[in-house]
Amino acid sequence: MKTMCPGQDTRYWRPDDIFTVVCFTCGNEMEFFKDDANRRCKKCGTIVQNPRLSRGCAQWCRHAKDCLGYDPSETSAGENDTERSIAGRIIDSIRREFGPDNEVLDEAIRAADRADAIMKSLPANPRVTVPAILLLMVDGNNAGGRGTAPAEENRFPVSKKILGASGADRNDIDEILGILRAYHSGIPADTPEYRAVAASRLNS
Repeated sequence: MKTMCPGQDTRYWRPDDIFTVVCFTCGNEMEFFKDDANRRCKKCGTIVQNPRLSRGCAQWCRHAKDCLGYDPSETSAGENDTERSIAGRIIDSIRREFGPDNEVLDEAIRAADRADAIMKSLPANPRVTVPAILLLMVDGNNAGGRGTAPAEENRFPVSKKILGASGADRNDIDEILGILRAYHSGIPADTPEYRAVAASRLNS
């Protein structure tokens, strides 16, 4: 049985992930899902592109072309930053924080490669799971472990900075930090997102 891509799983969608677009030819209102590349207007037959297409995990998933019909990694380098995935922005922020030749960046890139297979086998909310996988080893000693945890406000300073600039939803950020906190404290959380993040380290 084929596992559904987590980004397409409507359990993780928000109300505004289904929205209305007006056909530019006849003015007919059309319902779009966030992952529709385009739809044909039932009134006049015009093919209307989705102006809010969410590429999300497609920026790092090797199956993106099968999912979307094109490979977003092959788009021009001049695309607007707002169209780039949160995962891509996190990788860029890690590169800026640590430099291009650093083991923290290397680990994040390897983690991005592992995330695809992990998300296929352990379906979880990609908006939470993928950033947590990428940031898992970013804060080093400031992450805090059993017996050595710094004060809560001093934990994950780099991850908090990167997430704040990533465009991630506030609730997602809180959940991501909760997963990082659980992992580094050695107290597992009973969620599919935590299990996926923990599995990413088993395969490192």
